[in-house]
Amino acid sequence: MVLSRSSHGRLQAWAGRAVAAFLIVYLLGAFGVPTQIPYIAAVLAVLVDGVRLIVGRDPPRPRDHARTDRGETIH
Repeated sequence: MVLSRSSHGRLQAWAGRAVAAFLIVYLLGAFGVPTQIPYIAAVLAVLVDGVRLIVGRDPPRPRDHARTDRGETIH
């Protein structure tokens, strides 16, 4: 509920990815797959993603080839 009222879309995205990671581990366990290694991987992924969110570095996005370096659109 707090995240739904948050104006920070990045925080909501991080929480969604964290829930999805642990949901995948839960589903693996429900099907009888040992979950120790996936659980550790999920924890590390959520921690790294959280640090990236705190530091403020987003992953590089593909550049739009129709734009110049000054942000002008070429018609």
